[in-house]
Amino acid sequence: MRKQMKKAISVAACAALVVSMAACGKKDDGAGKKEEGKYKVLYVSRNQADTFAARLAGDFEKYWEKTYKDKFDFDVQDSQADNDKENQIIEQGVAAGYDGIIVQPNDSDSQTPYVKSAADAGVKIITTNAGIRDIEGASWIDADPYEQGKAIAELAVKQIPQNGKVAIMSCNPGNLHTESRLKAYKDIFVKERSDCEVVAEKICTQSDQATFMQTMEDWVQAYGKIDAVLTIGDDLAKACYEVVKDDPTFAETQYYGVDANPDALLRIKAGTQDATVMQDTAELAQKNLDAVYQLLTGEKDKVEETIETILITPENVDEYIEKYIEIGIITQEEYDAVK
Repeated sequence: MRKQMKKAISVAACAALVVSMAACGKKDDGAGKKEEGKYKVLYVSRNQADTFAARLAGDFEKYWEKTYKDKFDFDVQDSQADNDKENQIIEQGVAAGYDGIIVQPNDSDSQTPYVKSAADAGVKIITTNAGIRDIEGASWIDADPYEQGKAIAELAVKQIPQNGKVAIMSCNPGNLHTESRLKAYKDIFVKERSDCEVVAEKICTQSDQATFMQTMEDWVQAYGKIDAVLTIGDDLAKACYEVVKDDPTFAETQYYGVDANPDALLRIKAGTQDATVMQDTAELAQKNLDAVYQLLTGEKDKVEETIETILITPENVDEYIEKYIEIGIITQEEYDAVK
């Protein structure tokens, strides 16, 4: 179970602090320095019930503690996969006098007008995972989700058996990352492997393990054996595997995901997931916090940056597990158990 963010504050608490924090929100003096006090930065997490989002929020907290604790105050709020709540948090962040706001959108279309409004109000605002681009006055830092989907799709073209039955599972409709990965699967895998039958496809509107598992259970009841499941995230791939792991009919089923969650790397090592794509949460956190400070101090006017896409398979998974061990995300005991 993830640790509760030490600096997280509720939406209600934020609203209660609007007056007092707005008074603290001094503008730059023209030389990139605050007239008094420290900057205040808010990170709006999409949904910390999501493994990747929780890990990303944790890495934000760690890098802030290490690098910027004496430069600016930092708060984290969880929008719990609720567009209205996320939009409200952004609005209240502006009203509360935050100098910088970093937003992990739940639905890019829904968050766009609120991000634009914050930028228009003079807040240094960054969107990340997924970055919303082309908003005047706003910045973005992101992976390339289409490239992530492309890496998985090209591997699946090579590995999924001839005439295979394939299911495709996505979630978070309206999210740039999920939609772009799904598009890559269709553009590349579906077009190039016309021998395969896509027996099922679903975009889950609820992003939780129970929903993902129920979807897989429905598919198993309707279609029997499925040779491969293409998913847009490791949590989905894990849910699909958990449903059928004790059924010998699915012993050879292939599972594909994105995010390089620690348990996904261990599953790849154990042979129960075939591939994932890393979007490095530590790198995202570092680049976002570096960028917001550069924006606040006037070192930069705008930041637009893409991080690397890394395909992880059984051939290179040891390298990334060892990196996770070094930073304490995976234990040596967990690694040894799947070797």
